[in-house]
Amino acid sequence: MRLPRLLLLPRWREPRATDRPPGGADPLPMSGPANSIVAGRTEFAHAFGDLARGKRNWQVIAFAAMGLLGLVTIAYVQLARSARVVPYLVQVDRLGQVVAVGAAERMAPPDERLIASQLAQFLRAIRTVLPAEAAVAQAELVRRGYAFLTPQAAGFLNDYFASPAHDPRPLGTRLTRQVDVTGVLRVPHSDVWRLEWTETERAREPGGPSRSVAWEGYVTVTIVPPATPEMIQDNPLGVRVTSLSWTQVAAGALSPPATERALPITRDTTSDRGEHR
Repeated sequence: MRLPRLLLLPRWREPRATDRPPGGADPLPMSGPANSIVAGRTEFAHAFGDLARGKRNWQVIAFAAMGLLGLVTIAYVQLARSARVVPYLVQVDRLGQVVAVGAAERMAPPDERLIASQLAQFLRAIRTVLPAEAAVAQAELVRRGYAFLTPQAAGFLNDYFASPAHDPRPLGTRLTRQVDVTGVLRVPHSDVWRLEWTETERAREPGGPSRSVAWEGYVTVTIVPPATPEMIQDNPLGVRVTSLSWTQVAAGALSPPATERALPITRDTTSDRGEHR
């Protein structure tokens, strides 16, 4: 059955005089019950359409406010989790009265002599071998040595200590090693330092031999101010080694056991002095 033209009109538009049914018939009449229904439907759509649009706008604003609140909450949580400590310096006189108070400024670059001292301490920490009975002291030395290393340099040292021939724990059962740093010099216009030292190894068995070995190495240094109490204690200047390498220069001959060493010949001059009195 064919529907009337009136029911096929859009809901949001009233019929106009120019609207004609198919076939060129006369236009629809502009009055009557049908037009009243369309006008009422249009008015209903206008009234509740405004309410729907207002509801949608408020929903968009509400969701935007909730998103902004979530971002602010996350920012506050991150600020609360990140502990920030601002150190202050207080100057007092001999009587304990406060003279000046101020926030501590960023640490100035340390003097090269201090860096050289820290590098010598680092070298002795990772190359010294103590007796096996002093395992706790040996572990403390290695820990202090690792406090100077970045992760890249620590990987090199891990590979070096992975060999039993270099691990200080099994070495401590056979010998002891004393490290004497003879030179710490900076390569001009660079962050590379040249280290020279001598290692004296002594066998632990009674009367065992000993030998001295000369070494040299190169380390790349950067300054990273310490941020934790542990780093302040172990590495107060923030000297961090980013890369290191070393090589043996020369090895001294094995010294004879102490019982076989020739004693120096000395002359007692006490009797001579007594004769000339």
